[in-house]
Amino acid sequence: MAGLIDRRRLIAAGAIAAALPAPALARGVWEMAALDGFRELARALEVKGLVVLHRGDVLVSDGEVAAADRIASCRKSFLSALFGIAVRDQKIDLDQTLAQLGVDDYQPLSAVERAATVRQLLTARSGVYIPSSAETPAMKAARPARGSHPPGTFWYYNNWDFNALGEIYQRLTGRSVFAAFEHELAGPLGFQDFDPEQHARFGYDPDAPRFPAYNLWLSARDMAKFGQLYLQQGGWKGHQLVPADWVALSTRLVSRTGRAGILSGYGYLWWGDMDPHASGLPPGSYTAAGNGGRYIVVMPAIDTVVAIQPIELEGRPQARLYTEEGALDRLLKTLVAARRG
Repeated sequence: MAGLIDRRRLIAAGAIAAALPAPALARGVWEMAALDGFRELARALEVKGLVVLHRGDVLVSDGEVAAADRIASCRKSFLSALFGIAVRDQKIDLDQTLAQLGVDDYQPLSAVERAATVRQLLTARSGVYIPSSAETPAMKAARPARGSHPPGTFWYYNNWDFNALGEIYQRLTGRSVFAAFEHELAGPLGFQDFDPEQHARFGYDPDAPRFPAYNLWLSARDMAKFGQLYLQQGGWKGHQLVPADWVALSTRLVSRTGRAGILSGYGYLWWGDMDPHASGLPPGSYTAAGNGGRYIVVMPAIDTVVAIQPIELEGRPQARLYTEEGALDRLLKTLVAARRG
């Protein structure tokens, strides 16, 4: 059986169960030694759970892939999918304004701010710059002065936009974000490690109580299924869970972020690579990204999905994958280099 990837090496602690596709043999596609190097680099970068799918099959499963951990801002890409479903069902009009929807905050919005549309919130271009739940220190430091940019004119990674979208979704669909997540995504995709009573919680900030963050805890193997759904243009086992045109629209990059590689562009709650010629990543690659090193990377050009949960260490909660400049791109390029041809 020389040349075949050893199945035992693909299935580590917390192995993926039968609900994910069977492990890929991938004869002639991947170099075994190079994949070993990819795993070793991931471990060195303090990755806790790592799953790679190629053409829907499990190529790599390493670490605690069944542990349901916080996904941080990866939650926003799941919300994007829910918006796409609601748009298809004609429950949400992306060009409605905050004023038309009656959305306001405890710090009242100005007339200019209330002219922001749902579409502008989805692309982080609302122009509303007030405190929000789950802001990191870096987000607070980067927040523009209030009133400095009209809606639609400037990109800023803005938790006010993202949290207000949760309220807008619930108001227009009549369902909570968590109920919709379970019904539209977790259930149909067969998430194995998600417990709605334990792994879905609102996060409130006393300085910004109006719109809570909608926090989720997921395992790497369940995160990989969501990436596979997008790789398959929203289709899953004969059902179109997310409209294909929404997958295309939401992952089309609208803004440059000032960052490099796969985080250099931003679409509708998804990050992506604005310049693959410079980054060396496959063209069209995009990712959900969460604070601390949580990622769901989709690389359509090579039919590959990568899901990552990082180690959280006592006294140093952010893994090297997150803190070292360019580490994610380096890890992904190591994987791409393991392909033959």
